[in-house]
Amino acid sequence: MPRTTIFRSKTWLTLALVGAAAGPLSAAVAQASAKPTTYRVKPGDTLFSIARQLLGDQSLWVQLYRLNTDVIDDPAHIVPGQTLKLVATADSKSVPARETPAPEKPAPAAPPTTEKPEVRPEMTMPTPQPTRPAVVVEPADDQVVTGPDSTFMRRRGMDARAALRTYREQPYRPLRRGEFFAAGYLTEGNALPFGRLLGSVTPAQIRNLSERSTATLYTIVAVAPPEGASYAVGDSLLIVQTFPGPEGYGDIVVPTGMVRVTGVNGTETLGSVVTVLGPIRNGQRTIPAEKFVDGGTSRAQPVAKGIVGAMLGQRETRELKHPQDYVFIDKGKRDGVARGDIFEVRRDPVARVGAPRTVDELMAVLQVVHVRDRSATVKVLTVISPDIAPGTRVIQVGKLPN
Repeated sequence: MPRTTIFRSKTWLTLALVGAAAGPLSAAVAQASAKPTTYRVKPGDTLFSIARQLLGDQSLWVQLYRLNTDVIDDPAHIVPGQTLKLVATADSKSVPARETPAPEKPAPAAPPTTEKPEVRPEMTMPTPQPTRPAVVVEPADDQVVTGPDSTFMRRRGMDARAALRTYREQPYRPLRRGEFFAAGYLTEGNALPFGRLLGSVTPAQIRNLSERSTATLYTIVAVAPPEGASYAVGDSLLIVQTFPGPEGYGDIVVPTGMVRVTGVNGTETLGSVVTVLGPIRNGQRTIPAEKFVDGGTSRAQPVAKGIVGAMLGQRETRELKHPQDYVFIDKGKRDGVARGDIFEVRRDPVARVGAPRTVDELMAVLQVVHVRDRSATVKVLTVISPDIAPGTRVIQVGKLPN
C-alpha cells in the first residue's frame, strides 16, 4: 500500500500552494456540477479521505484546501461540523487571504541613569519548537466534563485498542492491487508498446552530477509515448525497468511506479506520479497499466491433481528465497493458471554423493499474482527451505472460486 505522508510544515505548504495556484482547477472538480457542491465534515474525516470519496482522487486534496481557505487554517486539521465547498464559486480564494498585523509601537525609552548595570552571565535560550495542531478530544462515556482543559476528557486519537481492532478486522483479500502492479512479469519475447519517461518538468533545485534525476510522489513528469501512439488524459502508465530474463522467456519487467496522465505541454505528455514502487529515474520505460480485477474475499479451495510446472527464476538475484519475494514459473494462461492460484514448491528425491537420498518434501508456498501466456509471476508466502533453484518442481494445490 502506498504510504501517505501528512506534511505539517506551513512553510512547505505555502510554497506548494503558491506553485499550484498558477494552474487551473482540476477537471474532476470543474465537472462536479452534477454532484453535491458542499460537504459537512464528519468525525474522522481528512482532506485526503474527502477528496478520495467525493472527487475520486485523494491527490485533489490541494484543490479542496484552496477552495476553503476561509474556513481551514491547517489542511492537516479539519474540524467536524465545518461546511466545505466542493465547487469553485465567485468568492473562492487560491491562498489564505490574511494580512500581517502592524507591529506594535515601541515603548518610550527609560531616562538615563548613573547606576552601573548589573552584569549577568549570558544564557542560551532553548530552540523554539514547532506548534503542534490541537488534538480532537471527546468526553469519556462515564465522566462529566467540567471545562475545556478537564482531565476527564479522553483523546480520541490515542485509543490504541481501537487502532489495533481496526487492523485486525480488515477483511481478507486474496488479491491486492499493490501486489499486482508491483509484481512485474516476463515479456516472453513479445515486443511490448514501451514509451519513455523524460523526467520531471521542474528543474532540479540542487546541481547534480548526474542527469538521471529522481521523481517522488505527486511529481509532475513528462513522458513520450511509443512512436505512432499517444496517451489520453486519465490513462494510468506503469513506469518500469527491464532486465534479461530466463532463456526463451524474454526480459524481466520490474515496475518502479505509476503515472496518471494529466495533460499535454506542447509535444510532451504530462502526468503525475501517483505510486512509488522503487527508484523512479528519467529514461525508464512506460507502458499502459493492466486493469486490476478484485478477487473478492473468498479463500482458495484445494484442488486434486493440480498443474505441475517448474521454477524459471527470480525477479531479483538472491541466493536464498524470502517471504514476499517474486519468482517466475513456466505455466501460464494457456495451461489454466489464474491469479490467486496456490502452488507448492516440492523437493524431488535424488541420490547424493556421500549423503542420504533426498525425499519429496515441501520447500515453499507460492501465490500467483500476475499471469502471462506461458509464464506466471508468483509471490512467496511461506519458506521452509530457501535454497530453491531454477527447475525445482511446483504443483498447484489451491484455486480461487470462479
